[in-house]
Amino acid sequence: MNKTSAIEITQIILGIILMNLGFYFFLLPIDLVTGGVSGIAVILNTFGISPSLSILLMNIAFAILGLFIMGKNFFFKVILGSLMSPLVIFILEFLNVDQMLILNQLTESRLLVSSLLGALSVGFGLGIVFRNGGSTGGIDILQNIMNKKHHLSYNVAFILTDGVIVLIGLLFFKNIENFLFSVGVVILSGLIIDNISILGRAGQTLFIVTEKEDEVKQAIFKELDRGTTVIEAKGGYSGKNKKLVICVTSKRELNLVRTVVDQADPDAFTFIAQTKEAVGRGFSRD
Repeated sequence: MNKTSAIEITQIILGIILMNLGFYFFLLPIDLVTGGVSGIAVILNTFGISPSLSILLMNIAFAILGLFIMGKNFFFKVILGSLMSPLVIFILEFLNVDQMLILNQLTESRLLVSSLLGALSVGFGLGIVFRNGGSTGGIDILQNIMNKKHHLSYNVAFILTDGVIVLIGLLFFKNIENFLFSVGVVILSGLIIDNISILGRAGQTLFIVTEKEDEVKQAIFKELDRGTTVIEAKGGYSGKNKKLVICVTSKRELNLVRTVVDQADPDAFTFIAQTKEAVGRGFSRD
C-alpha cells in the first residue's frame, strides 16, 4: 500500500466515523428518517432492534447482492464502508453512550438544531468518503446497480430508494413535522456532499485569444507556475489566425492571472468559465 492509498483509506474511515456520529447523536434520538439503511434502522429501532445490528445485516445483504451483480471488484470497494458504519454504532452502543448526550444540553429548538447538526455531520462525512472514492455500502450499492445495470440516472435511483424510505418514515411515525425536517436534512446534506466531494479541486478555466501566445504563456508560468494549452484559432470577423491559450487556475489566483494576461497582451480577448473539478498538478496533487 502506497502513501496515497493509506491517506485515502484513513480519510474514508474518518468520514464514516463523522457520518455515523451525526446519525447516532442527532438523527436517531428524534426519529428522523433520512433515507438509506440508517433511515430503516431508525424505524426498526422502535421495535427494539439495535441500529448497529440492523445496519450490519442490511449492509451485508446489499454487499452480497453487489458481489453477484456487479462483481468482486465492486464488492471489495464497498466492503470497508459496509462494515465500518455498523462498527462505529456498535462501539457507541457497547459503551452505553447516551444518544441524547448532546441534545439533552439543549433547551430550545431541539428538532431544528439536531436536524442542522445531523445534516452537517452526515454531509461532511459522506463528502469526505466520496471525495476519496469510498462508499458506505447499503442503499448506495442498490443505487449503483440500478444505474449500471438498469440505466437509471442516480437522481431517479435516489428517488426510488431514499425517497421511498423517507415516505415510509412519514407513514410509520405519522409526524409531518419530522417528515419536513427529514426532507430538509436530505437536501442540505446532499448540497454539502456535492461541495465537499470536489472541495479543493474546483477552479476557473481561462480561454485567452491572443496573437502573443508566447508572451502570455510565459507570463502565466512565471507568475503563477501554471501550465497552459495552446491551440489554433481564427477570428470570426477579422479572419486573422490567432492562438487560444487555455489555463486552469484556482479561484484565489483569478485576479492575478487577469492582470498577468493584460500586461502580456492588452489586446487579448479572455473569457472565463467555472470548472467543477480540476485534477492533476496544482489541484489534486502537488
